[in-house]
Amino acid sequence: MRRLPGRPVTRGKPAGRSTPITLCVLIALTLMTACTGPPIRDPGPGPSGNSTSFPCPSYASPTSDTPRAALRAGRVHVGKVSYPAAPGPYRALDNHEYLPFANLVGSQRASVEASSSASMGWQSVVALARLSSVDGAWGGPRAAEVVSQCSLSVTWRGIDYHPVVSRDQATTVDGHEAWVRVTDLSFTVPGVKTTKEVQTVLIVQAGDESYAYLSYLPNSAPDLAPLLDATRTGLRVD
Repeated sequence: MRRLPGRPVTRGKPAGRSTPITLCVLIALTLMTACTGPPIRDPGPGPSGNSTSFPCPSYASPTSDTPRAALRAGRVHVGKVSYPAAPGPYRALDNHEYLPFANLVGSQRASVEASSSASMGWQSVVALARLSSVDGAWGGPRAAEVVSQCSLSVTWRGIDYHPVVSRDQATTVDGHEAWVRVTDLSFTVPGVKTTKEVQTVLIVQAGDESYAYLSYLPNSAPDLAPLLDATRTGLRVD
């Protein structure tokens, strides 16, 4: 999946910066109540006509003050939820992945195709995020849709992709209510050999907090499937 950090129209670290998002705006988006605050921009449809039916917050580059996930005893801890850190070729833990309405993010990425003057390159990504508390008002199905579609709308901007949802159902994670949404993606990017990818989103309810797991598995790197599977099946609520 995705663009490489620092490059526009590449997966990994989306290009662009966002304006501050106030709690008032978040509540307006989730509960549909009226209040004032800075607007949240919808990046609009991509070349394939895909777009979300709701505004997605823009990507904001992490700063030195941005909270970071923790790596302890081989697990990536994000608030109350953790996953077993993906081994090489996945790189060290960072907090660059875009997930809408996330206030704490831990992510890892593996290079699938190197970037060059003729190609933007391609990556596989796994990420876990704690969502703003008001997002719990959506419920699992809606939250999974928001995370899935906003991730595509914002970080895949400029890519002509075609999504097909293959799974969208209730499940459990470590005994806690969860919702899984799997989307099969097809696309053509000049200079990139990868043409298909599977996006997996899991929404986990841990007490009064909601968490989102996100991964992308390119068809050009089937050897990464068991590594991503291990991060997903190894999700735990602390």
